[in-house]
Amino acid sequence: MKRYVAIATRIFLFFYFLHFAQICQADSHNFEQDNCTSRLLTKGEGCFVYEVKDNKTSIPVYYYIPAKLNSNTQIVFAMHGENRNARDYRNDWRKIYNHSQSNLILLAPQFGQNDFPGYASYNLGNMFTKSLIRLKSQDQWAFSDIENIFDFVNKSEKLQLSSYYIYGHSAGAQFVHRMVIFMPHTRIRKAVAAEAGSYTIPNKYIEYPCGLKKQTGNHLPLVELKTAFSTPMTIILGKKDNKPLSDEHDTYSCDAQQGSNRLNRGEYFYTQVKKIANSRNENLSWTLKQVTAAHIVAHTNPPIEDPMLVSCAALEFFPNLKGINCN
Repeated sequence: MKRYVAIATRIFLFFYFLHFAQICQADSHNFEQDNCTSRLLTKGEGCFVYEVKDNKTSIPVYYYIPAKLNSNTQIVFAMHGENRNARDYRNDWRKIYNHSQSNLILLAPQFGQNDFPGYASYNLGNMFTKSLIRLKSQDQWAFSDIENIFDFVNKSEKLQLSSYYIYGHSAGAQFVHRMVIFMPHTRIRKAVAAEAGSYTIPNKYIEYPCGLKKQTGNHLPLVELKTAFSTPMTIILGKKDNKPLSDEHDTYSCDAQQGSNRLNRGEYFYTQVKKIANSRNENLSWTLKQVTAAHIVAHTNPPIEDPMLVSCAALEFFPNLKGINCN
């Protein structure tokens, strides 16, 4: 019996590392294929590499810049899911222009597996080391990289924007709602977290990363819930996303306690947050929106999010957009 277990373990590890190597190669291939080598931005679609200061890591940023910029120009970040396919998310948001000719700069940073491996480095914002033992300095958090990229583009395009919009899907939704919680003093104008598979409930009695309780290693930084609750954020859930999640989606044991599917987990998260805000007598600028959407489009490679999610997020940011359907 032990022999069979050992063989099975070797087979599992072989395919795991093969899959990881393929992801890393894909990251590298995308950089080269899209010429993500410069921080010089041009009008239209492109890609630049943002070098993280003192950290020896690189973040390619897929972007779209309209031909004319003015005082009404806005910046929208689109945060990819677990496949780390930022270019596809940029392209999905580009389709908004086909209907509305919106005056938006789109930025889709790619937190590749080479420099940001695993769940802790991306979904949790790179706040902790992989073991969740050591808390990193805030300037090393992936959340901080978003702020720095915003500053760079703002300066590069000679804009004077004081805020930006940020959308995240799946793993990106995990990133976005945790950024709102743990870095409430960012310049986010409004956030949308669509279809997260796991949430951090701001409850000090629930173990991190599903809550704010931390029993091992460094404690969590001080969470300013009043400020976090005042940041406008919409949780978007797909009504079609009610199928049970597989075990591979539950990185931590507390995930399954939030529900068996993404729809249930999002509803549970929002219900708990409302209770916490009410118990503290604080206003909550977070809302919940359920739409007729699935998690991803079936039979696509790589899988991409349901276009309805992008349309609904765009209307959350810009309610006056024409020709955009959300239901």
